[in-house]
Amino acid sequence: MDIHTRGIYTQPAHTAKPIKFKGYVVPEYFTATFYIIDNDGIKVTPANAKRFKTWTIELLLRVTKAETVDVVEIKTLGSRTYKGHDLITTKQFDPSDYGTVQARHFNQLQANRVRLISVAVQVAIQTNVYKKHKSGGHTWTLGDNVDIAETELNRINDEIVEFSYTKLDGTFYETFAERYRQLVTEGDKTPIKTLQNLYYPDKSVKHVQSYATTCRKKGLLPIAKQGKNSPIRKPTKRKER
Repeated sequence: MDIHTRGIYTQPAHTAKPIKFKGYVVPEYFTATFYIIDNDGIKVTPANAKRFKTWTIELLLRVTKAETVDVVEIKTLGSRTYKGHDLITTKQFDPSDYGTVQARHFNQLQANRVRLISVAVQVAIQTNVYKKHKSGGHTWTLGDNVDIAETELNRINDEIVEFSYTKLDGTFYETFAERYRQLVTEGDKTPIKTLQNLYYPDKSVKHVQSYATTCRKKGLLPIAKQGKNSPIRKPTKRKER
């Protein structure tokens, strides 16, 4: 499930302390607001993009000295008619402008959790610049435009993704099961060993095997006989009539 955004804006929390993260200085706490096209599975094109309403996700993120990123708070607003730059407003909040938060919104939030965190950090690095004053205080600029190479942004993304998927939550197991199924479909006879080599080199094969066991208990992988891989059915091609 993919998401299409109209805009992403970050802002340091009040008196946010500077934290070093992946070679950059970022606010310890900051918000990231995502304005997302509510296309409900319909393909988005330049011709039809404006006809869709927009729903909102606001994350309050915390960056730690260990260079990790945690979600402290999540706010979600239902869809509203797209009004261009009117999305960013200082007007008093009017709940009648917004529709109901749908199940698909929660599903998209869950499916794209890591991506949202990664993009939020990248935007913060490029738009919120730290400035230290002679008085000992500091400020953050808003809406800056720091030019960072795409390869560098990809590095930051990869490191955030790698850490986020090591957290044993629902997303972790869904991702593990997807990787497992892909390997078996491709004909890999030792998917656990391959997964351990590719994604979990700091874990033993037995430990990685426990991830597969949990996936089976959660119904994410088919039950397997002892010592055997989960049977994964290869997708069949439909015959054209």
